[in-house]
Amino acid sequence: MQERQKRLAELIEHLLEEGWTQKKLAERIGVDTTTVYRWLKAKVVPEADSKNFLRLAKVSGGDSESLQEYLDGHISLSAYRQRWEDSPLNYANSFKSRPVEEIKQEVLEQIILLEPADILDVISRSATLLAEKKLVAERA
Repeated sequence: MQERQKRLAELIEHLLEEGWTQKKLAERIGVDTTTVYRWLKAKVVPEADSKNFLRLAKVSGGDSESLQEYLDGHISLSAYRQRWEDSPLNYANSFKSRPVEEIKQEVLEQIILLEPADILDVISRSATLLAEKKLVAERA
């Protein structure tokens, strides 16, 4: 068994321990559950330039470059996953399980630290997001 295959299996096992299922991983990545099973059993590794590789990297908290580094043995699984812990996407996901008032308070505390021009930019971007969200809701 090649080292890259073992390391991929280790990553998949780690994701399963975090609460993912093979089925949910497959759905999120856009592959069949047998593909995730083969990754878990260290049978195959997706090609580094494939969509599956990029999607797996995103799901597991990295990008194609950092996943490549991990699979090649240049960084450990904990270092690869630490990048996820430190990523803005993970920070944003942490909001999902928190009370709305707590989130609003934290956002306001961060906004206060900005310069007035940056605050206006945040307001403008927020208005754009609200308008887009309203359009999506109207189409549904």
